[in-house]
Amino acid sequence: MSDGDRTRTSYHHGALRRALLDGARDLLAERGAAAFSLSELARRVGVSTAAPYRHFTDKDALLDALAEEGYMAFHAGLEAAARAAAGPGDRIVRLGVVYLRFAEETPALFEIMFRDRPGRPSGPATFELLVTAVGQAQDAGALRSGQPPVVLARTIWALLHGLAILVGQGGFGKLGIDEPRERLVAESMAAFLRVRPEV
Repeated sequence: MSDGDRTRTSYHHGALRRALLDGARDLLAERGAAAFSLSELARRVGVSTAAPYRHFTDKDALLDALAEEGYMAFHAGLEAAARAAAGPGDRIVRLGVVYLRFAEETPALFEIMFRDRPGRPSGPATFELLVTAVGQAQDAGALRSGQPPVVLARTIWALLHGLAILVGQGGFGKLGIDEPRERLVAESMAAFLRVRPEV
């Protein structure tokens, strides 16, 4: 029996694709995107080196699929945080905390999610969630008005992304800063955007 036959016997009805994505997430977390290889993934999943190409044209296609799943989980976390918020200002802070935690807990996945790659429908959807939250916070007086929500949302996104990178790379630890994520986000946004945080 060939490797390909064993693969077809072992994985049915799309299970191979799922196994590849699950294995890719683990491998990515261990090695990062630069050292990620389809041949190593195939070995770990227990299939031939040709098997991944049945579902993904190349390494980038697989990482794009993984990034899309990451965006879906990220978006779900942001939506849950928005629903749990006590008010518009708190909502902005909670969204920021989810952003930092996601980057801190899944750094390699976070990195590939923000690669400059086409065809990422969840990225804009996630940004629109932030734009909506900013508009609501402006209406409630929790954020300064005078600029369109999309402009402030871009500023907040850039601020959060910078904080996430610093947290992920241990930049704050090197400075002796070890604040709770909620306080870090609230104070940073209050300083730059005049948020009245509710935490």
